[in-house]
Amino acid sequence: MNISSKIKYFPKNSLKAYDGMSVTADVWDMAHTEHRDEMRAHILSMHKPGIICGLEIRANDPADHYVFISPGAAVDEQGRVIVVDQTIAYDFGDEGAGKYRLLLGYAEHERENSETKVKQMQHEYIIAARQSLPKQPVVELARVSISEKGASIRDAVDPLLPGRDELDLRYRQDQSDIRKTIHVGVVTYPSDNDMVFKCWRVLNNEMEQMLGVKLIIDVLSDIDERINDYNLIYIGAAGTFSPSDTQLALLKNYYNNGKGLLMEGLDAEGGKVLKQIADNFKAVLADPEKAGFFKSPFFFRIPPEQIGVKHLFFGEKLVLCNDPLTTPWSGELNDELLLRDEIRTNLEWGANLVTYCAG
Repeated sequence: MNISSKIKYFPKNSLKAYDGMSVTADVWDMAHTEHRDEMRAHILSMHKPGIICGLEIRANDPADHYVFISPGAAVDEQGRVIVVDQTIAYDFGDEGAGKYRLLLGYAEHERENSETKVKQMQHEYIIAARQSLPKQPVVELARVSISEKGASIRDAVDPLLPGRDELDLRYRQDQSDIRKTIHVGVVTYPSDNDMVFKCWRVLNNEMEQMLGVKLIIDVLSDIDERINDYNLIYIGAAGTFSPSDTQLALLKNYYNNGKGLLMEGLDAEGGKVLKQIADNFKAVLADPEKAGFFKSPFFFRIPPEQIGVKHLFFGEKLVLCNDPLTTPWSGELNDELLLRDEIRTNLEWGANLVTYCAG
């Protein structure tokens, strides 16, 4: 949220009362609107939009197409407080296959007391699943990729890597959450390289602790249109990896749109192919005086010990490392365990590369 969004609700006028003034409906409304706007401005400038408390999402047990939302409160991007005062059962049964966001929105309607005839504005909420964000401000509670209409929705077995028909809670944003979020798509060749994702898990945890940066990591089976959904694409390649012309065009378009690429040669053959891709993007040997990832957020004069400068290349928001990069994040190198200082060095180096490529 930019500065203008935070300050636009601060009232520019206040009502000046005087003896004998006529308190009409317009005057009364003006007085209360001023206080409401002050409160919204305070919330947005001193805090931020997001979930204040509660609003936990759980699938039914045994699983069906219902999920349950606990009571709680949230603030939208206009500073309006949304209160859910009872447990809500949401039915995904009518939704077809696709990726959905479960959204909470603010609503209000006018009602009149039948006895006193006094009118009130009733503050309410709307909960809905949508495949895209509406124009009105909303607070995201969860995501889910539904395989077919009527599919049973489950809690995620692995919360860091939810599967189809599993609740994805990684995109929930608490009001107190000040972390920056980077969406990372991880592609490896061969595609069953579980070790690489294990290493990314470790880096995610360390970047949250060290920098307050949260990585939302998805494993992609191949380079396809899905890469456009991410701030950063990691490609780890070994063996006979050979991208098609279509995949190269996708990567070029992705990169030319200002997004980042972090590539790692997992063996000599994979490194050669990735070097050809990097050459297409005019990558050059990394110079500590020119490559920004040597200086921020952690200062380096040289790379970690196992990385040779002749195997490290960079461009704008692009890094190729043809020496071991990810495995040292989990404390291993060439089947040997690393010391704590060595692990820390490699994690800080990884944080620098991710921060640089994600921009």
